[in-house]
Amino acid sequence: MRKICICFAIIGLLLCTPILEAQAVPENVQVPVIMYHSLAGAGANTSISGAEFEADLQYLQEMGYQSVTLADLAGFVHHGTDLPERPVVLTFDDGYWNNYSVGLPLAQKYSMPIVISVIGKDTEIWSEIPSTDLQHGHVTWDQIREMAASGLVEIANHTWDLHKHADGRKGAAIRPGEDAADYRMVLQEDAGKLQRLLTERCGVMPIAFVYPFGRMCDEAEAILGEMGFLATLSCRDGVNAIVRGDGACLFGLRRFERTPGRGAQGILEGV
Repeated sequence: MRKICICFAIIGLLLCTPILEAQAVPENVQVPVIMYHSLAGAGANTSISGAEFEADLQYLQEMGYQSVTLADLAGFVHHGTDLPERPVVLTFDDGYWNNYSVGLPLAQKYSMPIVISVIGKDTEIWSEIPSTDLQHGHVTWDQIREMAASGLVEIANHTWDLHKHADGRKGAAIRPGEDAADYRMVLQEDAGKLQRLLTERCGVMPIAFVYPFGRMCDEAEAILGEMGFLATLSCRDGVNAIVRGDGACLFGLRRFERTPGRGAQGILEGV
């Protein structure tokens, strides 16, 4: 009788083990995203110094945060892969040369992955005449390739040439009264061109689209999803609930803007 009881106990343990393992990955995770721009240290109110960025990385490390990429979030949502206990995403908009010259070495120093969203036309221009202008320069195709190969930089799509206010359009959003079919063609051609060139010249295919100026619209969300993007990023404050099995949670991700007077500590103290 005792042997039978022991056998049932072992069988019960084996049956319960897969259930416990499945529950080890939480159903949802709260993830803050910080939005950086330039690391030139002067100029626009979105520009900070390399020392300020390093201070953010030191704070994150001390507080137990680990930066992850948007691909990591997509892996959690679509495949149930693990995320660290305190994940944070560090994004850089516009693809400034200083993201490469200042940001990449610091990402390597602290083993903190970053996401850089590039503007295709600016990359094309600066690739033709490379420059080390800390404030105005943009990354080249070669530098994008190098950053992607480092394993610490994820590249995102920030449009080919819609990062502007022109002809009544603000960024990549639909214009008031614009024909839906015409708008679809504009966005598909622009975002698709950058996807194609990044694939051909750099060997990367971004999964994320970053809205210029945060100008979102429902029409764009639907089109970008149809194009195969798995995530889009806004400029609205807030923490994101990343939910397993819910691909929609990766669209319109909120981000906290990092300014000279608002560091990572101030942003995350209440998160």
